[in-house]
Amino acid sequence: MNLDADGFIGTLLAIEGISDARAVMNGPNGCRGNPAYFSDRYFPRDNSLNRRSFEEPFFFGQSRIPCTYLDSDDYIHGSTQKLREILPLIAEKGDAFLAVVNSPGASLIGDDLNRLLNEARLDHVCMAFEGAAYSRPLPEGFDEAITAILRWLRLNRLPRMNNRVNLLGFSMVQKYWQGNIAEIRHLCGLMGLTVVSVPGAGSSVSELRESTTASCNIVIFPEYSRQTAEFYESEFGIPAVYSHEGAPVGFDATEAWIRTVAVATGRDPTPALDEIRTRRTHAFHRIARYHHEAGYPKGATFAVRGDSSFALPLTMWLYEYLGMMPVSVDIMAGEDPNAAGCLQGYLAANALSVAFGADPAVAGPDMYFGDDLSGKDLVLSGRCRKSVDIFNRTTGDIHFTERAFLGGAGALWILDLIFDVVKDFP
Repeated sequence: MNLDADGFIGTLLAIEGISDARAVMNGPNGCRGNPAYFSDRYFPRDNSLNRRSFEEPFFFGQSRIPCTYLDSDDYIHGSTQKLREILPLIAEKGDAFLAVVNSPGASLIGDDLNRLLNEARLDHVCMAFEGAAYSRPLPEGFDEAITAILRWLRLNRLPRMNNRVNLLGFSMVQKYWQGNIAEIRHLCGLMGLTVVSVPGAGSSVSELRESTTASCNIVIFPEYSRQTAEFYESEFGIPAVYSHEGAPVGFDATEAWIRTVAVATGRDPTPALDEIRTRRTHAFHRIARYHHEAGYPKGATFAVRGDSSFALPLTMWLYEYLGMMPVSVDIMAGEDPNAAGCLQGYLAANALSVAFGADPAVAGPDMYFGDDLSGKDLVLSGRCRKSVDIFNRTTGDIHFTERAFLGGAGALWILDLIFDVVKDFP
């Protein structure tokens, strides 16, 4: 059973990930419920608790992703009338950017959305997605949507500044996405770099317009941003920076990422590397102490199912740094070819090829890194000791402190999770 959201959801989340943008779904209310709740849960707006502001038609009491609630008659006669009714109401909310997105069924009706936007005199603030990446991987839909939005915005051609960068590949579907961005901003700041924008992950329309001042784009998760990076390079000459080690997960990959960024931007990596070494030393002292008190994870087994650029550095770090054994490594659809190839090559070089694509339910790992639904099934059925959610899928735990999986802070948090499990090993 495939529990993964598709590119249609990726399109909606890309729009809703812009802080002053709003997705408008042309479709039935049933298609809208989950992404509307998800957006409000993982990227709430200041007005999200004021339910009375969203009692009018098309919102149904939810602050995000209003929809035309198409019924059977609309699929015969068209959705034109409902779109004419909804667009003025949505425009009154004052968002800087709107995007009408056809649901899979609505895309078959054939309504001319661009003509309707022109008639409503909203074509200067609203674009149309007459089709989306239906049934394709979520990262593809996200990437295509961000690229289309940037192209539609007609970004200003501004002078580039050598201390400015954009971060590409973040999405609210990723666990601790805001904490991850904060950690990467911090590391960039230690190298004297300012982050101008993070398209689709918290930045505003004005920040997106300013994104062309960046000297380069730092690609963290290429699955979600390869087309976006190509757009910036072809249209504005802004080069993309990729790390061959994947995302900065764990100490080694983070240090490699810092050096890669420093070379690409001409900055001094020393302050950032010093911080990672400080965190590494802190981890060493804690591990040495817990080794005598509560055991050590060497030999413990783990399974990973995630984006290729995350699964690669996590697998390498757990295997090399802690001596844990991968028994199941699976990558999500829409993988980055380079990261996927490196991961398979790494497993083969260490006689671990049998783990690639293995079923975690059969492998029975001590720890599972993946989506929460699959993880809970493994834990409740006794086939896994601990599940670590690396995606925002369910409501999950409530946290009041900002956490991260990336950088030095992320490495320490992953160690927290692992050693909390191994202390209970017999």
